[in-house]
Amino acid sequence: MSKHLHSGHVHLAARAVPPMPATCRPLHLSLDTQGSALALQKIGGDLLLPDMPKEIIAIELEMHQTHPNLNRIIKLIETNPAISGEIIGTVSQPTFQRQLARNIEIHNLTQCVGLIGVSRTYQLALAVAIKQMATDNELTEKILDHAAKTAYACAEIAGYLPPHDPRISQESAYLFGLYLHGGMLSLAARYPKNYLKVFDQSLSLPEKAHQFELEKAACHAALGVLTGQKWGLDPNNDHDLDLLLAINHHHHPQAACISQLRVRLLIGVGLLAQSMVSELASGAYQSQEILDQSKRATDMLGLSDEALSNIRRNLSSDWNRTPVMNSGDE
Repeated sequence: MSKHLHSGHVHLAARAVPPMPATCRPLHLSLDTQGSALALQKIGGDLLLPDMPKEIIAIELEMHQTHPNLNRIIKLIETNPAISGEIIGTVSQPTFQRQLARNIEIHNLTQCVGLIGVSRTYQLALAVAIKQMATDNELTEKILDHAAKTAYACAEIAGYLPPHDPRISQESAYLFGLYLHGGMLSLAARYPKNYLKVFDQSLSLPEKAHQFELEKAACHAALGVLTGQKWGLDPNNDHDLDLLLAINHHHHPQAACISQLRVRLLIGVGLLAQSMVSELASGAYQSQEILDQSKRATDMLGLSDEALSNIRRNLSSDWNRTPVMNSGDE
């Protein structure tokens, strides 16, 4: 994607991502496969999630070839008009267009690949496939809608991050925001009647809802790791591993002390996005807990007041103008 940023980013040029607090004892994370397995046992040993469309499975196989065939990948995505159409629509949305020196009218998938690359196009194809999964579970639809908005907010926030290396692309942030709710989807499928209260509580009291999960069932973060792997994230790939680690530890009380910078920033992006979606899209009560979460995330990311103001204004404007999902939205 173009390196030219819109004028709202200029004030960030001299800023840098904050270091870990001086009081931190650095935490180096590894994937807790045993914890995920125990979480799965608690809900009966089955995630109860729908499978990916056959086109996505074929794309995954092609992407893991030594020399992936770009034309074949584009053709595979285009065989599912719903997926290809929403990818074009997503890259056309204001959140992504704001990165460019000027707005570009996008007509086809080849243009998308030219702008964001084949790997990121593949990530968006995965994200779109998840959003469009057929289900007759109203709670699952509600969580998918919330996840789509969180993904959109994550992409917007990532565009305002101070310069850092390794950077987080807006497409990666988008995918992370969607996968962040994978564990919730598995719990909603297992407990469709009882989980609604937990989900609604999480909009204003995310940590209390998280503690309730731990006491009554399994933690959605651990299940989210398994869901991410079921839906294509490969723990042997460094990029995917960072996403899985961030999913698994986004409730960690010492997230600001995580030594892997990219994981730490992903968690901060996710926490801030969830807070903003709860307020701006869901109209949830802004408890002290959610306000503290926003402050903690902002401190981790190093966002200025001007950047935060721009993000809030952009999200409010975009959501009032354009639906985030093709279906299930107001």
